[in-house]
Parts: sequence; C-alpha cells; structure tokens
Amino acid sequence: MATALATNEVADEGWEKKPSVLDRIRAHLKQKGVDALVEMVVELAERDTALFRKLEIAATAASPGAVKRLEKQLCRAIDGATRTGGFVGPDEVDAWADDVGAALATIAQLADEGHAALAVELALHAIDRIHLAACLLAKPDPVIFARELFPRQLHEQFDTFYRAVVRYAEVLGEAGLAEYRKLAVEAWEKLPPPTCKPVTGDECARLIDILDFFAERDGDVETRIALRARKLSTSSDYLTLAKFCLAEGRAEEALRRAEEGLWMFEDRWPDERLVLFVVNLLVKSGRKEDAATALWKAFEKAPSLDLYRPIRKLGGQAARERALTYLEAKAASQPAYERGYGTRHAHSSSHRREDVRCRVGGRAQLPRKGANSNRTSRGGDGEDPPAGGP
Repeated sequence: MATALATNEVADEGWEKKPSVLDRIRAHLKQKGVDALVEMVVELAERDTALFRKLEIAATAASPGAVKRLEKQLCRAIDGATRTGGFVGPDEVDAWADDVGAALATIAQLADEGHAALAVELALHAIDRIHLAACLLAKPDPVIFARELFPRQLHEQFDTFYRAVVRYAEVLGEAGLAEYRKLAVEAWEKLPPPTCKPVTGDECARLIDILDFFAERDGDVETRIALRARKLSTSSDYLTLAKFCLAEGRAEEALRRAEEGLWMFEDRWPDERLVLFVVNLLVKSGRKEDAATALWKAFEKAPSLDLYRPIRKLGGQAARERALTYLEAKAASQPAYERGYGTRHAHSSSHRREDVRCRVGGRAQLPRKGANSNRTSRGGDGEDPPAGGP
C-alpha cells in the first residue's frame, strides 16, 4: 500500500497541472474588452435581483450627492421589504424574510463602501420597521405589550421607539392604548410640581408627546395647551405655544402667550420670529401703536432689516428718519475699529450714514469705495434715496 501511494505521488509530480474551469473562464474574460464585460454583467443583473440591487447601490454611492439619494432610495426599499399589510400567509413568510434579509445586506454593503454613518441610520430605520411588522403579525397581548413598549419610548437612547404610541396604535388596540395612557399619567404625576422653572429633559418631552397624542384623540385643546405650557424654557417654546393657540382659533390667547414670551426674555437678544408674530397679531387687532412700540424696543436692542421693514410700513417716513438717526448715533458712539474703518472716516457724517445704511440690513460693512461727502448720486448731502430704498 505504501509503495502504491509513493508511486502515485511521483506520477502526480510528473504530470502538468491542467487549468480548472474557473481558470479558463478568467483567462477568457481577460481577453474581452471593457464594453463586452459590462454588457455581460448587466445581462446577468437583469436576471439576478440581488446582483442588480448590489450594482445599483454601488453605482449610486459613487455618484455626486450620493448620500441623500441613497438614503431616500434605501428607505423606500426597507419600507417595501418590511411591509406586511397586516398579514403574511404561511406560503409568503419565506419570501418576506428573504426581502428583509436582502434589505439588511444592502445596509451592510453601505458600511463596506464608506457610508458607515448612513448605514447606522438605515439600520435603526430597518429595526424599527421590522419590529413593527413582526408585532402586526404576532398580535401580542395588548396590555402586556403596552407595558413593554411604554418604557422603551420613554427611555430609549437612540429614539428607535420615537412616537411609538402613534406608530404602534394598531398593534395596541383600544385595550393597549388605555394601558399606555394609564402608565403615562402615572409617570406624569410623579414629576415635581409646576414651579417658575419649566420642566426639562428628554423624558419629560416624551411624556408630553405621549399625553398630547391622547388629548388630540379626545379633542381636548385645553389639555394640549397646558402640556405645552409646562415646557417653556426658550422663546421658541413660547412661539410654538402661541402658534398652536392661533391654529386652534384662539387668537387672544396666542397673543397673550407670545407677549408673555417677550416679557420673559426681554433681557436677552430679541427673538425676531416672536417679535414679528406679536406685531402681526397686534396689527390685526387694531393695536398699531403697541405693535410699533414692540418693534422699536427690539430694533433698538438688535437692529435688523427684518425689524426695520414693518417699522417703516407702520411709521412711514418719520419712522425711517428715526431709525437712521438712531443708527447714526449708535455708529458714532462706537470706536472706529468696531465700525471697520479708520479715524478719518469716523468723523464724516456722510460715511457714518453709509455705515448706518449697511447696519439697517443687519450687517456691519465697509462703506463703498468712492463714497464722498456731497453724495451727488443720492441727491445731496444727507438726502435719503428715492422711494424703493431701505
């Protein structure tokens, strides 16, 4: 036996190794031109869905502005793969699982091709969709499921269960939603009592969102306003509340809430959005003088073109002159280096006015080259430009 094996080894060493089928195919393909190979691959992709998807992702990833297109395209693919319509028959389960697997494989491909950040976002989206689809199929006990889902929405770090009560409402059903609401109310009652300091933190914001969902279902506008009023830590929060009141047909309360926001933050840089919201409501209610007062108060603290325009509209030419006079005085009181040009220009009233015109637009800029004291192109020294100017 040993002699036979040794003889075979000698014979094998003496034989010339023949190329395998794959070796012959590789050699054949190397002789083809690029165009011929492209056509062969495309023809194969037309018959192979997995290959087609892989090539499509690779082509999109290599093109300019790929990330946004990829995100939109793959979100649609994930949504399509995980869609169940509420039921998947026994003979459809394997196909559904294959589609989900293909979607996940595509996400893995993205990570390998330099789009790891997008892969993370899409993976979370896929997990979200798969979990929801599985719950729709499994039909868990609604009360038990509510008890499992509620803490996930409240404490989940990566927002995987963001607005879960809304998205899982069909799975929860009325019994599950009732339990979910009970849990949210119990958590809300454990919060510290309202004080002059508004509630903060992600969990509080999520609780407000959950309770707002139920208040909206009940048509309870008062509760929805009260929930938003518990979180008023910024001027934007006041604006959001005021806009909500206005959308619900409560213009007077919208104005009251917005004015309260201006008062709460009057020592800070004015929020133009909130100022203009208040001004708009004041004008509509016939209180134009109060509107002008609010505008001037904000303008004199932080001049800008957005504030100047309604000032000009309400006050006409007199308001325009007042704005220019105020800004000229403000510019003259600043050191020359803060205005952006030398001492020689600091003493020129025409150049100060040019600087003022720039500042009305909200930007401190250098005056135009060639600006002179007689300002012939503007109609004389100190003259305002014709109608249509600032």
